[in-house]
Formats: sequence, C-alpha cells, structure tokens
Amino acid sequence: MPQRSFPDPVFLPGAIPSVSLADLSGNERIPLLLKLTHKLFDQTQDSGIINEFAEAMGKIRGRSCMVMVRTRDCPPGSFRITRWRTLEGAELVEPAHHDAQVATLPVRTGGLISLVVEHEHPRMARLEGGADPVLGEWTRGLRSLVATPLPEKSQPADWLILMDMAENRWSLEQLETLVLQANLVGVVIRNLNIARRLREATSYIQNEIDQIAEIQRSLLPQQFPQIPGIELAASYATFDRAGGDYYDVFADPAGSGRYGFLIADASGHGPSAAVVVAMLHAIVAQLTFLPEPAELLEEINRRLFSRRIGNSFVTALAGVYDPRNATMRLSGAGHPHPMLRRGGTVAEVMIEGGPPLGILDKVGSETIETLLAPEDTLLLYTDGVSEGMTMDHQLFGVERIRDALLHAPQGAQGALDAVNAALKAHIGHAKPSDDQTMLAVRRRA
Repeated sequence: MPQRSFPDPVFLPGAIPSVSLADLSGNERIPLLLKLTHKLFDQTQDSGIINEFAEAMGKIRGRSCMVMVRTRDCPPGSFRITRWRTLEGAELVEPAHHDAQVATLPVRTGGLISLVVEHEHPRMARLEGGADPVLGEWTRGLRSLVATPLPEKSQPADWLILMDMAENRWSLEQLETLVLQANLVGVVIRNLNIARRLREATSYIQNEIDQIAEIQRSLLPQQFPQIPGIELAASYATFDRAGGDYYDVFADPAGSGRYGFLIADASGHGPSAAVVVAMLHAIVAQLTFLPEPAELLEEINRRLFSRRIGNSFVTALAGVYDPRNATMRLSGAGHPHPMLRRGGTVAEVMIEGGPPLGILDKVGSETIETLLAPEDTLLLYTDGVSEGMTMDHQLFGVERIRDALLHAPQGAQGALDAVNAALKAHIGHAKPSDDQTMLAVRRRA
C-alpha cells in the first residue's frame, strides 16, 4: 500500500491578533490516535491492547502483515511465533495471551525472522517477495519490512515485525515512530500486568485476612457459662476484617465456683493485632486455676513481655465474680474504666490501673471490689466505643455512653443495644477508626 500523505495545515487568525491557530479538522490521524489512547487504557487484557493498536495503525497507515515472536527462553537464532496476521487480517497463529500459552508453541529457526532478531535493535529491510523457508508461501509478494524489539517482559512477545507489498512502504522516520509507539504500548501492557498481579496478590491477602478473622472470631466465647443470678451479653465489631479486641468469660478451672472476666484491646489493627489476640486466648486457655484479677494481668503481661511483641501492647480489664456473695473484683491495665448502672444513676468504676500489658515487666494494678446489687448492670468496653468519631472528628465520649446506659431498657442485651444505637446515631456515615467491643454483666432481680 502506498504511503499516505496529508496537506500542510492552514493557519487561521484567532481571537488574539498575534496568534494563528492551525486548522487540523482535515487531519484524520489525530482523532484516531486520541481514540486509540482512550481505548488502550480501557482494556483489561493484553490481547485487547494489541488488537486496538493493530487496528488503529491499520487505519492510519494501512493494514500490514504483522508477526509477533518470542525469542526469550529460546536457543540462539530460534523463536516462537506468538501472533501472525496477514495483510487481509486473517490470523494464521492464534494470539498468545500469557506465558503458559507461549510455552506450548513450536520453536522455529532460520529464515527471515532469525535474521531480523539476530541483534536486539530495530530493523528495516527490502524483501525479494519470495517464499520464506519458515513462513512459507505467505511471504510471497512482500517487499518491505520494519521490526522493533519490545520492552522486556511486557507481553508474550519480544518482537513486532511488519511487512508490506510496497517496496518503499516505510521511511526511517516511520520506523522511529513505530519503535516509540510499540514501546509505549508495551509499557501500557506491562502496567496492566502489574495491576493484574497486584489485584491477584490483594485478593490472596484479603482471603488470608478473612480466614484470620474467622479463626479469631472462633476464639471468642461461642456461648457464655451459666453464672447463677447473672445475665450476660456481648457486642463485637471489628474496624477491619481481623481485629484486635478480645473478651472472655470462663469458669475457674479449679472448680472454685468463681468466674473470670477479661476484655482486652491489642494496639493496631488487622492480622498483627489478631495474632496478639490469639496469644491472649492461649494464655487464658492454659490457666489451671483462676487467680485474682491483678495476678491474671501480671501473668498475661509476663508472657507478652517475654515474647517482646514489638511495638504492640494490650490494654485490658480483668474481673473475678463470686456468685456466692455477688462480688466483682476488678483490676485494669491502661483500659477504660467500666460503667456501673445502679437504679437511676450510672457512674464509672474508678480503678487505679497499671500500664498496658507488654510494655513493662510489671503492671502493678490495684484491685477493687464492688457488690453487684439486684438489677445492677456493669458495662465493660474498649476505647473504640468511647472514641467513635463523626466526620468532623467529634468523639462519642464517656458521657454519651453514660447517658445511653442510663436510659437503656432493663437487661444486658438492652444495655448494649442502647449504647450501640447511640453510637451509630452519633458517628453517622463516618467509618469507625477502631474495633468496638462491649461486655454487659447484669445481676438479675
């Protein structure tokens, strides 16, 4: 096909006297190139990008015979044909879309292509129009060739080769343009492949995190022990798939009739916090007897401190309840104070706690004892509740927890529902910035 030419642009006077704008309305190639650019970035497959590029170049320059070959992983002088499209647009070799397909293609050697790809730099050649030892009769009548190597690992091909019937089909300037265009397309494909690998890696990681979250939830109590005279309810919501909050209620393994309570918050979010939670669960599960709450915190701290959990730490509140005298003994480690609803009042149970667990070798928390009277409700919670934030960074705060608990209906679950409803109403459409966990302990009337 003869080389296409376009007239020089006409410059028209514009609104500014010193500026004359070129009239490009008669140029057919610029709209095609702009359309190609948009289509390239809309493609999600290598083959789609190559097809759009080949189609656009055919419209701009006229259709050429196109051969794409892979030389990588082949013996010197050998190649695999990854695509072969004739002047008429017939596909003689089904386009290879990925390395697995390329590996099944036959390795060829000799002929025109071996000569072209002998050295990795662009080629321009005149052909005699005869049959090729490798390509056969399909090269008969072809009189000109241009070829360019493609970016490393950009697609299942290392070379783009174009052939045509016209002897002077391409100029050196057109070869330079082809090199630039082919490599730009290669960059688009490479970025597409990088994005696809990132999506695959992200999907794999998210699946792993989902499994971690499922395992983590299995560590929480599947059902509460039956504590005489006590009603329990829990609320657990993670900021991410896997969270760093933990709670447990368990009977004394030694059979004393007392019950242990623990609510904890590992710093950070996601898998790292979930691992710390798993450590907490393992420590509690290994207890052979229920110690005093301060001693329980010291035991957990000793284990975490000896493991050197990096920059992580854990705030925690431990309790021991004795149903025989309805007393709850409490100790804390950097954790929010629990709330006690009694009659028409709600007040924080102030505990002189120690530092969060895992930071120092000792916690040194005091232990306080409170009597749970009939219909008293004790609310334990993590700071994700009190620090729930609106879009304009207004905290939910302790006072709103107190007010919601004060006006909550009777019952442990009613207390949690009231606080959660108030929290949701406060933060609106804002995304929670931390895990939100609550444990309500109510003494029946």
